[in-house]
Amino acid sequence: MKKLFDPLFITYGATWCIIHLCRHLHQPIPVLNDHLTDLVAVPVMAHLSLYFIRRFIVGNANYTYPLGYLLFMAGYTAVVFEWIMPHFSTRYTGDWWDVAAYFGGSFFYYYFHGTPSLHLFKKPV
Repeated sequence: MKKLFDPLFITYGATWCIIHLCRHLHQPIPVLNDHLTDLVAVPVMAHLSLYFIRRFIVGNANYTYPLGYLLFMAGYTAVVFEWIMPHFSTRYTGDWWDVAAYFGGSFFYYYFHGTPSLHLFKKPV
């Protein structure tokens, strides 16, 4: 099985933690504070979910998500956090740049973590 904590995942997690720590300390990092956490959101979710799918469902260490799955994750995340949640809490604001960051993170994950996608229901040759 591929590792849960690979260098890119550690970088995503560390980036997210640093940005949120700086926000908590009321010392936001200019430029990075606004959209970097949104850029790494989908790669973090994809990495974690893919690890558990490989380990407990598929049993294939080489299985990767097709691009369509990652784009669905980005779209779902965008709808929830940029359209629905702003109606329920002032903490959330709808921002098209965040939506672009979610989709950018999907493409980043697909191209930098990617091995060719293996489909679950594909018959062996």
